[in-house]
Amino acid sequence: MKQRQLTMVAATAVALSLISGCAVADDGYFMSRHPNIEAADFNAQQAIERMRAAQRANDYDMGGHAGRAIQLMQEARYEMQAAAAAATP
Repeated sequence: MKQRQLTMVAATAVALSLISGCAVADDGYFMSRHPNIEAADFNAQQAIERMRAAQRANDYDMGGHAGRAIQLMQEARYEMQAAAAAATP
């Protein structure tokens, strides 16, 4: 059962990273004009990396909560970049 969970979590992580990579792709134009949002986005990226490290350290057995936290941080990054774009004249 644990192997199946690991496979599912890994597949979900790959899918989310592909989706989020497309969703938050940014040439830096909007973010560079909003240093506070850029800093918050950087912190969100760091949080995602730390959650992935926590998953690895715990053999991906975190009840789905780490994966959900990563998903929410990726959604937050998308919203940050949308905010930067909306605030840019």
